[in-house]
Amino acid sequence: MHLIDRYAYTNRLRSVDPAQKFALALTALLLCLILDRPLVGALVVAWMWGLSIFAGVPKRVLGHTLLAEAAFLALAVIGVAVSVSSAPPQAEWQTPLGSLWLSASQSSVDTALRLLTRALGGAAAMNWLALTTPLIDLIDLLRRLRVPLVLIDLMTLIYRFIFTLLDSLDRMRVAQDNRLGYVNFRRGLHSAAQLASRLFIETYLRSRRLQVALEGRGYAGDLRVLPHTYRTWPGLYALGVTMASSLIAISLIAIRVGL
Repeated sequence: MHLIDRYAYTNRLRSVDPAQKFALALTALLLCLILDRPLVGALVVAWMWGLSIFAGVPKRVLGHTLLAEAAFLALAVIGVAVSVSSAPPQAEWQTPLGSLWLSASQSSVDTALRLLTRALGGAAAMNWLALTTPLIDLIDLLRRLRVPLVLIDLMTLIYRFIFTLLDSLDRMRVAQDNRLGYVNFRRGLHSAAQLASRLFIETYLRSRRLQVALEGRGYAGDLRVLPHTYRTWPGLYALGVTMASSLIAISLIAIRVGL
């Protein structure tokens, strides 16, 4: 979370209107879902990778993020590609596993591949938006889009509490470790349970103090922040049109060649 915020505030596109960045990420996401081709998902990942590099996000951060997401999605789609049955199946690929049979067909593998690339393309688009746009800019955009204020305030408070609780968790974990709280497995489980219960209590107490502080400052259902001046970059519109055109073109090519 700290790493995301660091690059969101320091990248080259920080001052660009968040509406432009949101529109480009949403376009990539929608095209990835609508066109539904493995080549389209892969091209979306390539586009988001290039735009993130252009914005100044290190390749190492992008690589680790995409690798973690790809590993998670790959585990999720294994159940789509591979079937387990007690009787010998009628499939292109099959292998016995004890009293069970593992099998996979060409259609199931194709479906799993489409799901994987489509989800990874959408995740790459959201990564680009998160790594180039701070939350305060997204909140300003949501206000312009007339999103209900209660939802915006909940987003703001939850996001703020994430960092607060991570700091509290780190301090508690270090204190327990210094007192040999994780010297063995049994003691580690006990320490982890104590950490979870204490963190829950601290979260509740912090929320009560925050509520009292807000009411003491005249909170009336709307958290106001200082406005930020953005600039419109025409080049981002050109990149968006080029990206959309390339995705549609690669989709037509994939349909023609049967991919």
